Amino acid sequence: AASRTFTDDLGVKHEIAMDKPKIVTWAHTAVTLSHYGLTDEQLLGTYGEHANSGSDLDFEKPELGSSFPADPTAEEIRFLQSVVNLSPGCGAEYCTEFNQEYLENVKPDLFILHGYRQSPWAIASHVQNITDFMGRPPIYIELSAHGEDCKNENVTSCYGKSMIEIIERYNELAEFLDFDTPSKLKEDYARLCASAETFTKQMKGAQEKGIRTMAAYLTTGTSFFATPVDDMVLRMFEELGMPIMHVGGCTNKTLCKYEYFWEYIPIDEYFNSCEEGQNLTDCNANTLYPVDFWLYDHRTTLTVQNEDFATAFPDQALLKKQYASWPIGGRLITPDHASRILDTVGTAMEGAERIYETTACVPDVDVVSLTHRQSHALGGLPGGSYACYGSGQYHNTDYYKGCSDSDADKEVVKKVDDEVAGSSESSESSASSLVMGSLAVFITSFISFFPTL
Repeated sequence: AASRTFTDDLGVKHEIAMDKPKIVTWAHTAVTLSHYGLTDEQLLGTYGEHANSGSDLDFEKPELGSSFPADPTAEEIRFLQSVVNLSPGCGAEYCTEFNQEYLENVKPDLFILHGYRQSPWAIASHVQNITDFMGRPPIYIELSAHGEDCKNENVTSCYGKSMIEIIERYNELAEFLDFDTPSKLKEDYARLCASAETFTKQMKGAQEKGIRTMAAYLTTGTSFFATPVDDMVLRMFEELGMPIMHVGGCTNKTLCKYEYFWEYIPIDEYFNSCEEGQNLTDCNANTLYPVDFWLYDHRTTLTVQNEDFATAFPDQALLKKQYASWPIGGRLITPDHASRILDTVGTAMEGAERIYETTACVPDVDVVSLTHRQSHALGGLPGGSYACYGSGQYHNTDYYKGCSDSDADKEVVKKVDDEVAGSSESSESSASSLVMGSLAVFITSFISFFPTL
């Protein structure tokens, strides 16, 4: 076979000449790559969790589904279960387990690392042993930020990646790994184009109504509000016209510290019109941020959808159920999954109404520019601000690369749209039956889990 090269996101150049090299990689990366042509003939094993933290997925009965859209499907779970699991104790939680002996038994040709903040996700302490055994460094794929020394909180030369950038990166990796490109991938790109076009129209409507969104990991104590310049999904939203507010609005910097991705907001700072001891429901007319529509971290799905949560965190948008889940970090990073995210959130926002007094958007913001996407030192816009829709001149046109006027592609898009509509109804019904338990259970699990990715 002809020699192929691939330069990873740490700048390491990899070269290989063999056909269909065998690999080991993170479980979610394996599922992602299966959409680009990875089969169990090339996948020898995976490491890490198979589902997202907080998921209700039953690994023994995956056909029952999950309330988390970014979890693998039953078919994808079976795909993972068909190969060696190097982290057999991992389930649906952040997991650092890694069995070096299992790696040495399967003897892969290449090892693919899932990276976050320029560090291997969960298994950084094992990388040297992996490298020594493989005789070559793993291939590192970064999902959060590009730039110099992005581990440093004060660096301003890092910038967040958009989901389409990482989709294209996986395309390049698939070519290097000599996958046979599935015919469905072209269909998925066509579907993403259609979804992006529909989403921008939905966001134009939301902007005209004065609706503002915000992304957060919500709790009844201190919540974590996300900067939209860093996460690939939030980048996609903003680059397609979403009126998403930026963080940094809390003036009490002692209580509201900012750490990399999150602005920490204690509940009393969010409901800042309330007197000490006052029932929050009686003073929720004005809040720190005028959030008309929430993008809640998908790891809190079962909590936010619990009726008791809105009682303890009586934000008006939550009470009106104006929200949608946000799959932080994308997790499954394919044109198909990107289009499904856009479809779900865009449709949910269509029915939303403005709750708080209008605030002016910021005009002429190039949301795709590196300056805007600076991921540290509170890059982006001032707290509570959001970019205007404008004429769409600053939208990320890379999401439209799969556009086609052919009747065949239009028929494909319609077919998948119908399938998604049906599965969405099924998922909503399933999620409703699964939203049970008390906030005490949530608080206990929250204490043991810090919201990274």
